[in-house]
Amino acid sequence: MPQQQIILVRHAETAWNRSRRYYTGHDDPDLTAAGKREAGLLRPHLEAYQDAHVLCSPALRARRTAALAGLSADIDPDLQEWSYQLPDGHTMDERCGSGPCHHDIWDSALHTTACAGECLPGVTARADRVLEHARRLLAGGRPVVLVSHGNLIRLMTARWLGLPAAAGAHLALRTASLGRLAHYDGRPSLLGWNFSPSFDDRLLARPPAATADPPVPPTQRIPPTPAPPQQAPDATMHRP
Repeated sequence: MPQQQIILVRHAETAWNRSRRYYTGHDDPDLTAAGKREAGLLRPHLEAYQDAHVLCSPALRARRTAALAGLSADIDPDLQEWSYQLPDGHTMDERCGSGPCHHDIWDSALHTTACAGECLPGVTARADRVLEHARRLLAGGRPVVLVSHGNLIRLMTARWLGLPAAAGAHLALRTASLGRLAHYDGRPSLLGWNFSPSFDDRLLARPPAATADPPVPPTQRIPPTPAPPQQAPDATMHRP
């Protein structure tokens, strides 16, 4: 039932998304022109959730995505992106200039190594608070829309499914994409994932390439199998 669903919305493209600079932390880049178009394409897919409880990250890129998608949102600080304490949008291949850091944020080693930013246990507790809040809102009979960031959405989805937080590393997610969490057969389930109108609608609208019908092989008549030759009766069997 739609009113029992949590809709996940990842913000649209920023300049750092375009250049694959993932670890933005508390830095707050705005959407690119392409990102603003992406966010606008979300609007028709979210029209059915105008009466939903909408919670949004305080980051500018998330708030602008919500507005361009036609959503009126309340700010929830727990939906802020994972704080990596890596300035200027680092990538996984770069090194920190100062202080200890660990670039593989999903690695369980973060439990034991020095962590300059928000470590996995801390961000997991924050994601769990968001999900608990969403469950309370769902009990009121209205759907919930969460506008947030890629890695936090991935982690929340893993937790909704009852998986370890680090399982979120296996849930790839595009910008300006939608996911759906709900219960199916009584179990927390993933009903939709990584649907991006700017990407998927374009593929769906592309007409299939015309292909010629394969030639039909001619019908071949299979000759009947000849009957075995009849043997002459044994004359000795008829002697009186």
